[in-house]
Amino acid sequence: MSQGIPKEFWDTRFGQDEYVYGTRASRLLHAWADTISANCRTALIPACGEGRDAVFLAQLGLDVTAVDISAEGLAKTQKLAQEKQVNVTTVEADLFQWEWPVATFDLVATMFGHMPHDVRKPLHKFYTQALKPDGLLFLEGFTQDQIDFQKKYNSGGPPDANMLYVADTLADEFENVVPLSMMSGVETLEEGSFHSGPAALIRAVFRKTGNK
Repeated sequence: MSQGIPKEFWDTRFGQDEYVYGTRASRLLHAWADTISANCRTALIPACGEGRDAVFLAQLGLDVTAVDISAEGLAKTQKLAQEKQVNVTTVEADLFQWEWPVATFDLVATMFGHMPHDVRKPLHKFYTQALKPDGLLFLEGFTQDQIDFQKKYNSGGPPDANMLYVADTLADEFENVVPLSMMSGVETLEEGSFHSGPAALIRAVFRKTGNK
């Protein structure tokens, strides 16, 4: 993503043989799997990385579109989808230049899609724009407390507090949504070599209101 971490960084990271963030989907999506299966048919995963969340949602029976700027990450996504015998539509695009769909998806999931604060709110507007009315938005990422955990445990995340979430103000970054669940705290991650160890996390679920 051109206004976040450069494409070359992600191509290098995802170009490794291993799945550097693991292949198990977000614990948030696992926890909401029954609700997702009962209410959602289509899903969009912006900044999908190596595809672990996209593939999990496809395994639940959803029609999944996964978008990332990294061709290496998308290749990993397709490889994982093939191993799990599901289909995922992949799109190579810069999220800030992509022609975003409107009112198209039942679910949008943004997992560790960290961006500088000044561009994050416009991007979040695209997320809600892509949702149908009553669609679900899932978000997981690091809070600013992760700066200390990263220094101590090397457990992941950007070293810039400007790119990390603040639990008390997260809902203010979205329009036309109501929060269904929001949890923050410390948890030990076991998600590949770059998400490993105690970490300060936030997990949130929102429902879209209105038609815009």
